[in-house]
Amino acid sequence: MTAAVFIAGSDFIPPRWLAAFPDLELRLGFEADSAVSADAVYWLDVGGFADNDAFIACLDRLIDANASTVVLSSKPDESEAFALLSRGVRGYCHAQAAPEQLQEVARVVRSGGFWMPPELVKSLITLAKRVDRRRPSPAPGSLEALTEREQQVALLVGRGFNNREIAAALEVSERTVKANLTVIFEKLALRDRVQLALHVNGLPVQ
Repeated sequence: MTAAVFIAGSDFIPPRWLAAFPDLELRLGFEADSAVSADAVYWLDVGGFADNDAFIACLDRLIDANASTVVLSSKPDESEAFALLSRGVRGYCHAQAAPEQLQEVARVVRSGGFWMPPELVKSLITLAKRVDRRRPSPAPGSLEALTEREQQVALLVGRGFNNREIAAALEVSERTVKANLTVIFEKLALRDRVQLALHVNGLPVQ
């Protein structure tokens, strides 16, 4: 199983981190000569650094080493999310995220995808539409490889719904939504919900 390496400013490990990854490795800071494992996902707690310069220096060392990196922020916002993703971060979420969400982030990142909160995905879609107005809308049959229920799930992801909201809208369980998404990603050759949201909205999938 892929290791979870948390880089923080103290030796206190929040219970939610341990609940998500019982065998996590905790590092106090990240030195230039620190070993980087290709099999690990590195989690950076923004609040654990003395200042932003120290955080960016650590982040850049990980990105330069091609490490799968997730940033934990106590106040997630879209400008920070987009700046970090463009820098090479694979995931971005709240530092107080539930264990189940942390595990979901890890699954997406391990598979080569990107993860950010659904509300920020919605902002990304809005921004992408503004800068790509000349692109035509997707053809009506672009999702026809999916079943009717899978299309419903895909369209709700495109509107920025999270799994709980999709489950409520379609009157199914969150487990069913997750199963639908797994099949959708496979059928459409997409890695994650960010790519799916872009695809549903007729935007370029990177």
